[in-house]
Amino acid sequence: MKKLLPMFVLIAALLLAACGGAPKEPTPAPLSKATNTPVVRPTDTPVPAQPTAVEEYNFGQASDLSRLNTYRVHYTFRWESTKEGKKESGSWDVVEEVVRQPPAHRVIWTSAEEGKTTTLEYIQIDKDLYMNTGSGWMSMTSGETDVFEGNPWLSDPFGMISGNRGKLVQRNVVVNGVPTNHYTFDESTLGATIGLGAVAKAKGDVWISTEFNIVVKYTAHYEGKNLAISGGEEGVLDIAFDLTDINKPITIEPPAGVESAMPKDIPILDDATELAAGFGMISYKTAKDEATVTAFYEAQMPANGWTKGESAIPGFLSFTKGERTAQVMIQSEEGKTSVVIMTGE
Repeated sequence: MKKLLPMFVLIAALLLAACGGAPKEPTPAPLSKATNTPVVRPTDTPVPAQPTAVEEYNFGQASDLSRLNTYRVHYTFRWESTKEGKKESGSWDVVEEVVRQPPAHRVIWTSAEEGKTTTLEYIQIDKDLYMNTGSGWMSMTSGETDVFEGNPWLSDPFGMISGNRGKLVQRNVVVNGVPTNHYTFDESTLGATIGLGAVAKAKGDVWISTEFNIVVKYTAHYEGKNLAISGGEEGVLDIAFDLTDINKPITIEPPAGVESAMPKDIPILDDATELAAGFGMISYKTAKDEATVTAFYEAQMPANGWTKGESAIPGFLSFTKGERTAQVMIQSEEGKTSVVIMTGE
């Protein structure tokens, strides 16, 4: 090692010479003058944590509501536009409640457009669906556990912002009862259009729960073309979304006085598929053959208080119970057996 030291010194000297020679003596810094500026000392007052650098977040990472056991959500769409030289405006106001187990879903949807207001209410409890379109309640039964799943506004309310990126502006902000991080976005961070038209300007705020990693609130303002629900030229669209009661007890019950579309005294085979009921009709399919299905209803309908009537038509059974009637039609269909039951009074 001692032999190598002079070599290192020589190499360093050559490098200094190539760069213009040996380093000059540093010029001493002038002495600072004393001032009367008071010294600021830290206090015990907590200061919310702020981002030290610009951080971006893809909102699609916080849009999976299926991970929540229960929740309540309220969101609105309000738009103004010009269509064929005429100014138009309208709004949607939606309140939604969801319980995973046992499955239950309630939606109240109010729309206002051209001076007309319409309110629709839907309740689904397991396979029973109740609807009120303004003229009273109707009940149906479906094999689908969530008939709203195919509706993009209800099954995926974050779809319009899930492709967007937001910039972190503040941490640890309590919103809707949960700690969140606050992000903002504009047209420069839009990952895609909102599905209604061409966005020219955008401005929004998004709060994401740090515990559940889910959007609990967002507000957005869009300007551009075809942003109104009914289409249109230049216009604006404002959206607000609030998620509350995450994983808290929520009770969803059938409307008072409304019976299920599936009568309790009409037996259904255990392997029933494509089950549907409503307006006095029940239908489903089974893997069992015609003879087995026929024997099932000939035994189970009387066990539920029904009296078998006469019928000369194969695959057709007739029953009565007081003033009620039930006609059971059974027939083979593409390797399965189709069952249709018509009830009346």
